Amino acid sequence: MNWLLIAMRNILRDATRVTSTLLIIAVGLAALLVGNGFMLSTYDSLQEIAMRTEGHVIIIDDNPDPVLGGSHQQLTLSNWQATQEMLWADERVLRVLPRARFEGMISKGNKSAVFFGSGVDPKEEFRVHGPFLRTSGLLDPWLTPQDTPDIMLGKQLAQTLGAVTGDLLTLQTKRSDGTSSELVVRLAGLYYTGTPEIDNHTLMTSLTTATTLLDSNNISQLSIYLNQREDSIAIQQLLQEQLEGVTVQTWQQRAELYHKVRSLYDRIFGIMGLIILIVVFLAVSNTIALAIYQRREEIATLSALGTKPVRIYTNFILEACLIGIAATTIGMLLAYAISNAVNLAELMMPAPPGKTEGYPIFIYISWPHYFITSAVLIITVVVASFIATRNATRVSIVKALS
Repeated sequence: MNWLLIAMRNILRDATRVTSTLLIIAVGLAALLVGNGFMLSTYDSLQEIAMRTEGHVIIIDDNPDPVLGGSHQQLTLSNWQATQEMLWADERVLRVLPRARFEGMISKGNKSAVFFGSGVDPKEEFRVHGPFLRTSGLLDPWLTPQDTPDIMLGKQLAQTLGAVTGDLLTLQTKRSDGTSSELVVRLAGLYYTGTPEIDNHTLMTSLTTATTLLDSNNISQLSIYLNQREDSIAIQQLLQEQLEGVTVQTWQQRAELYHKVRSLYDRIFGIMGLIILIVVFLAVSNTIALAIYQRREEIATLSALGTKPVRIYTNFILEACLIGIAATTIGMLLAYAISNAVNLAELMMPAPPGKTEGYPIFIYISWPHYFITSAVLIITVVVASFIATRNATRVSIVKALS
């Protein structure tokens, strides 16, 4: 207890220098925690987008049609109904959605455009996308064969055609046997994702309409949505054992954007963290070195009285440790306040590459990350003080006291 009181008094003896060091550590920690919170929020959003778009587990055919090559139109997954029924019996499964990909031309009057279409389950498809797919109107799941089939267009594609809800459009595509197919459809509504590649060229229709147009009951993929995403690997392994002639992938294997952004952010914030650690190391080293210089008579006196070097080491390290604890506490409180202020302010990031609009800035407050990062900084402070005090016990008693 006496050594703790002595360390606290020594810190207060040079409050100006200690305060500047404390603020450097606190501000550096706050910047690191706020950046880390933004990074975690971005990762979570990208994961959510990937899982909602593709599903937690995806089944595709092992042998795509070699004639179609890299075409968007790959209706090669057959016998999928039996797999769907089997999955519905698994309590871990929330939804099983078939999707048929196809492509062709869409026309309204003398205007036409190339489209990439998806045949989907109209009762379930739009539920899984959540806030990442904004819609005006929905596909009617109760259409009879006598009704005009309906479609939904990407917002920009509808503008290109000059089409509005209720208009009649013509779809033209080629079937797998090479014959042409044409179908008149009604525009039921629009959707908007903020990604030009999607909004400019895609459409959705019911799976029934797609199979009628393509004269095929095959689909492109079967997307499985789970109650818990942690079950993805287990479901993948189960399906690989039970199914033949198909490829079973998890959302991680198809989330290319997520992996690219995570790799980029890991590098950015890794370098940022390294710079902050170096700044903290230099600041603490400078503070301790100045303290040693100013207190060289005190160190020499303690040595002359027989104080062991380890005691002198311990004293300065304890001072640095107290500075580190105080600084990280202030840094965590500062990061907490900044994060809440930013979240409440509902600030927006500018549109990233490949997007037409920005997205809200949200910063996660993760207390495990707060404490782990603070512990790393305190360890850095202790190491810096240890290195700086190595010369403390080498002070010449005679020279220091003269």
